[in-house]
Amino acid sequence: MNHDRAKYRYDYSSSIREFASCVFILGGRNVYEFVRLNIPGFLPSLTVIQALIDASTNYFQEGEFRYNVMSHYISSKNLKFVYAAEDCTSVIPKITYNTRSNNFTGFVPPLKGGLPQINTFSTESFAELQHWFCTVTQDIVLRWVNIVNECTKNGATLVGFATDCDSRYLRSMSLLMGFFSNMPKQQFHQQENAFHVDIPQSWSWFYMRNKQLTLFFQDSVHICTKLRNRMLSSTTTMLIGDQAVTVDHLLQLIKSSLKMSHNLVKSDIIPKDRQNYQSCEKISSEAAFNALTSVPSSRATQIYLQIIRNIRLAFISTETKYIDRIYYAWLNVFIVRFWYTWFTKTTKNELDSILNQRNYIKQNIRTSTKRQYFMTHSALFSIEINSHTLAYIALLVIQCQLPEECLNVSLFNSQSCEREFRLCRSMSGPFSSIVNFTIEQFIQRLKKLSYLHSIKYRNNNDHTTRSDANFLVPSHHKHSKIVHTGQNTSSDMPLKIEMIEASILQAYSDAPRVMCEVNIYHRNDIPSLDELSRITRLQLQKLQIVDYSIPSENETDLSSDSGDGIEDEEENTFEDESDDDDSIRDDEDLSNNVLNVSGMTYQGMRVFDSINPNLAKSSFVLNINGTKKYLHKQTVVWLLSNDKPTLSSDRLKRVMTNKQS
Repeated sequence: MNHDRAKYRYDYSSSIREFASCVFILGGRNVYEFVRLNIPGFLPSLTVIQALIDASTNYFQEGEFRYNVMSHYISSKNLKFVYAAEDCTSVIPKITYNTRSNNFTGFVPPLKGGLPQINTFSTESFAELQHWFCTVTQDIVLRWVNIVNECTKNGATLVGFATDCDSRYLRSMSLLMGFFSNMPKQQFHQQENAFHVDIPQSWSWFYMRNKQLTLFFQDSVHICTKLRNRMLSSTTTMLIGDQAVTVDHLLQLIKSSLKMSHNLVKSDIIPKDRQNYQSCEKISSEAAFNALTSVPSSRATQIYLQIIRNIRLAFISTETKYIDRIYYAWLNVFIVRFWYTWFTKTTKNELDSILNQRNYIKQNIRTSTKRQYFMTHSALFSIEINSHTLAYIALLVIQCQLPEECLNVSLFNSQSCEREFRLCRSMSGPFSSIVNFTIEQFIQRLKKLSYLHSIKYRNNNDHTTRSDANFLVPSHHKHSKIVHTGQNTSSDMPLKIEMIEASILQAYSDAPRVMCEVNIYHRNDIPSLDELSRITRLQLQKLQIVDYSIPSENETDLSSDSGDGIEDEEENTFEDESDDDDSIRDDEDLSNNVLNVSGMTYQGMRVFDSINPNLAKSSFVLNINGTKKYLHKQTVVWLLSNDKPTLSSDRLKRVMTNKQS
């Protein structure tokens, strides 16, 4: 150690530097400085730690796809297949200036070929910065196509994407899959790197193309919460046959039965958190499902909760065998198809009559549209897409185009993105209540997480170094469980097409029994599988999307849940951290940079008559009331901002249900 050395001769091994980095990332600045000051020579300075985190191997840049890092990793592991996930989170909509890169972050980067352009927002022109204060739309389809092609160039096959249930993503999925959508001018599925399977002609119930550029899953956790939110919505009353889907049945169950029989409390039924997945687990549990049989006229609610439970078993559970996943997924498909067929042929007046007869009208709510009696189209298409993709992956494995490891579909979700967001929000430190971040702050936190993960990986997998040079890093108790699910628990025997068909037929056989209990069909009127498939195909074709151009966010999206929007609360959690050095830039032509102001006081603003010419890039030169002034670029950002961006630090407020009077 350094106890017998002078300060300027302190030396630290690589293992000590990694240990110090972990202390800084896990404990924060205050913990690190406390240890360093009280044990002299034990830990290096924060400057050294920050240099390690900012190393080129751990460099992140807004809009950059690090395909080279991915290629190096899969090569070291001898892997050929990857899966991608996308998700969104709210950030403080703040434009910030980075003196190190001379870039402005927080703008939406312009797209080229569907990909964001990096290093775009660097300028010495005040007028150009003014022009950037606008919103640029994103192109989801072309971004996905480029990612697939770049992965192919780097020796990896991208099996698919997982996203949340945002309607913009769902629309783009439908377009790329050709799932009741079409892009006549853009046939991406005809590329050489596209998947191709032989679909049996007898599969009339299967609507997916045999050629797919890549595959898609809507995140099943989001599907479950959206279905739950639809049931809780005060503006909808879903009807399945002659019964209603209503939360009142669950509330009645809580009042009339012992908690031991259903394990529910009122907060499980009506949670304020719209993304509370544990609520979905509890209301769709087997105990709650069985207990509901004692509540009169609750069969429709039971069917709806069964749909949520089947999604959990088919796509979220790590213990379900693959052939059983297909059964649960397609049981949902046929239940929803029977329901949708009945719904489309029933008039709104007939639905209103059923509602009036059953006395299910919610207070102060009128069903103004027919669609309020059914689940959202987003949920309908999400169930269909996930179930079709499940069967398509099975065909790829059977036809030896994918390995059996790809049957672990419980890993194909966007929850990994959610975990990263949660980790970044938790890195503020024990003495800070700030959990939100700007784009620049998110990148800095992501650097720390990436460096921490790399240290953990090396210590857990590098057996060539001395054992005394390694150190142990605590891990969450759930992580050990996740590791064990990596092996294929999908099936006891190899999949065969005959097994898939038998599972599908069993699902179709069980679905009518469920629907007959709510008088959607009589036993003798149940359509055959081929007839049901034909009718449903015709109905879904009425919702078909035809896009002759590049799809964008401004175009019409599929419907989303009523009241699903997240409202930003008026709680400011951003602290101005503009401590950059002031600088200067010579600009002979100031004709476009003229400001007329009534006052001449610039207290608190970095406005100067002259400053250090060695830091020229960090300032704009402006003509203010005929006088040449130098404004720091962060000051100009403040000048051009119309309001103070805010975002609630309370997650419940960001996803809370709207209060109804």
